Amino acid sequence: MKRDQNPKTKFQGPDDFATVGKYLSSLREAKGFTMSAVVDEIKQLIKADTLSEQSAISRGYLSSLEADKYLHPSPFKLKALAHVYKIPYELLLNKAGYLDKTNKKVKEDATFTLMLKEVQDMTPGERESVLDYIEFVKSRRNQKYDKSPKKG
Repeated sequence: MKRDQNPKTKFQGPDDFATVGKYLSSLREAKGFTMSAVVDEIKQLIKADTLSEQSAISRGYLSSLEADKYLHPSPFKLKALAHVYKIPYELLLNKAGYLDKTNKKVKEDATFTLMLKEVQDMTPGERESVLDYIEFVKSRRNQKYDKSPKKG
């Protein structure tokens, strides 16, 4: 898939955007995808029978969607975009107003996924620091469980 040379990486979730179009635009830019690349990827997924024909999106449609000309896009189109951007489909359904609320865990998972994309741009030292911190957090969790009273 063709990507922009300098993707804009942001740690923002769906609630940071007023509309589904602005959120989708931010996702595409954060992942470094061009509009044409997104459209081509969806065409490939339709050819492979991963998505239905109703999921087809043109570059013009995507441009209009990101410009907020469609505030409630088809769930089929949202499914295709969720698939390409590798985010939960329910997140986009919620942002487009199809669901009353999104599970807090789904939002956290989506934000965490975007944060993980940052790892590829880290230096080896930065990665090591992150891994050390994760180990620290896990050890604290294990210590918490080890302090529970023993029965018997």
